[in-house]
Amino acid sequence: MIPPKSFVSYKIVLLFALGILTFCSGCSDLGYYWQAASGHLDLLNRKQDIQELLDSPHTPAELKRKLKLVKSVRKFAILQLAIPENEGYSGYVELDRPYVTMVVTAAPKLELKAHKWCYWFIGCQEYRGYFDEEQARTFTEELQRQELDVSVSQITAYSTLGWLNKSWMPDYFSDPVLSTFLLRNDAEMIAVLIHEMAHQVVYVSNDTSFNESFAVFVEQEGLRQFLGYTDEKAILDKDRAELYQWYLKTSKDRQLFRQLVNSTFEEMEELFSSELANAEKLRKKQRLFDDLRKNYKSLKNEFRVLSYDNWFKKDLNNTHLLGVKRYHSKVDKFERLFDQQGKDWREFFQAVRELAQESLKERNRRLSLLN
Repeated sequence: MIPPKSFVSYKIVLLFALGILTFCSGCSDLGYYWQAASGHLDLLNRKQDIQELLDSPHTPAELKRKLKLVKSVRKFAILQLAIPENEGYSGYVELDRPYVTMVVTAAPKLELKAHKWCYWFIGCQEYRGYFDEEQARTFTEELQRQELDVSVSQITAYSTLGWLNKSWMPDYFSDPVLSTFLLRNDAEMIAVLIHEMAHQVVYVSNDTSFNESFAVFVEQEGLRQFLGYTDEKAILDKDRAELYQWYLKTSKDRQLFRQLVNSTFEEMEELFSSELANAEKLRKKQRLFDDLRKNYKSLKNEFRVLSYDNWFKKDLNNTHLLGVKRYHSKVDKFERLFDQQGKDWREFFQAVRELAQESLKERNRRLSLLN
């Protein structure tokens, strides 16, 4: 753990930064920024060095195995995927709940356009995160009173999107591995860690789908390559060949799920742009969601590994369709860009950084040409 004296000094820095945020953002956001800053500070204060945990005789055997795997993945991501080396994910935080934050998303009831919240320094995003569950629920109710489609979800993976993993930042601020990462099977945990590390490569203000689709591509290709990577310290819970077969099956399952959702998304767009009265649009909207559930039920036997039962049990609305699009709408474009760069990670990352410098319109135009 970080010495108390350092903790106090960093706390003062963080509180000073919070004061700047409040000045720039207005007093109405003070409560939100306070819970975000204090929640993140709590994580940092509880962070333990992974190597110290591995050296300790008191660390449970299964936790040691998982942390050894984390170190192996981190080494692989730096050496083989060319992700920047820093102190990120060299610490560990044990949480007392199965999630780290609550995330709220919203959209108009008759438009497939995500509501955005703008934050000082990082720009606008299509979600609002809360460490405090009660505040998240209260905010959700406020949005519902505004006649918006709203969803609130428990999130198990969290990072600062690379902002605090800079080489010039004190190690104290670097993003930790969370115990919620380790609740997943090994393949899923590897994917999540690579996804979060990928955010360190590039981040574009006001373009959530670009950021997340990029990280999803790096996660998927990175996992595939890791399963062929030899490291005697990577102690996996299953044979590598078995995990690779699992990966192939999950890829097909995700593709089938996206096809179902994309079909409904297109039908919904057509409905919302029609000349029908709003009341009729709302009735047909519900019918499309009912049809989506029926289609999933009829295809359930085709899903080999993954189950989306919990997703379909939700009171589906526009935010759920947008959530799938947010993470996957551009993954195939990044795959083609990776191929164009000869599957060279450094060349690929440079090409992505160049795209990130373009305007949103030009960036989307150039991505659309990647067929």
